[in-house]
Order: sequence, then structure tokens, then C-alpha cells
Amino acid sequence: MNAEMMPGKDIIIFSRYYFLVKITMKTPVNDTHRVDDTEENLEKCICKMCPTFRLNKLADFPPVALFCARGRSKIPSTIKTTNCYCLGCDIFIKHELVITHLCVHR
Repeated sequence: MNAEMMPGKDIIIFSRYYFLVKITMKTPVNDTHRVDDTEENLEKCICKMCPTFRLNKLADFPPVALFCARGRSKIPSTIKTTNCYCLGCDIFIKHELVITHLCVHR
């Protein structure tokens, strides 16, 4: 059996079969290292700068920030999504989260 790694890829070629390896996708729900609701994380939180947060006035509805730890917004109407800043957040990166618009989807 002949197996080889493709340079720069997480794909192993094994005969005629392709296996994806080392791909782990986490969300706050199934993350084994869940995001903690702490003052330190709240200081790092960039939710309040997000265009979706500002457009929908999410500061008026709990939780007012740190959606990755506290859950989605309790706003009674549908949230109009626009650019999302989750991907640039240190907490998002540290916990290797993959779902954006956590104010909507968490």
C-alpha cells in the first residue's frame, strides 16, 4: 500500500482513496474548551464594534456582548446580518470557532 502526503495540504493520498485529516471544526456548542463568560474575555470582546451588532441595536437586548459565551441575542425580531467581525476576534481565534454571526446562530 502506497501512501503519500500532498505538500501544504491536509489530504493523504492512499492508493485511489482520499482521506481528509486534521480537520476539526468547532462551534461554541461542541467546543471542548468552551468560551468562559469572564471579565477578561469581555474586555477582549469586539461584538460591540460589529456592523451587525450596531445595525440591529443589539445592545438593547441581552446578552449585550460576548455571544460566543453567553448565547445568541434575545432580540424579538429577526436580526439583519451584515459584515461579521467574529473572524477577527481574539476569542474566536483562540477557541478555533468556525460559525460566524454568533449573535444570531449560537
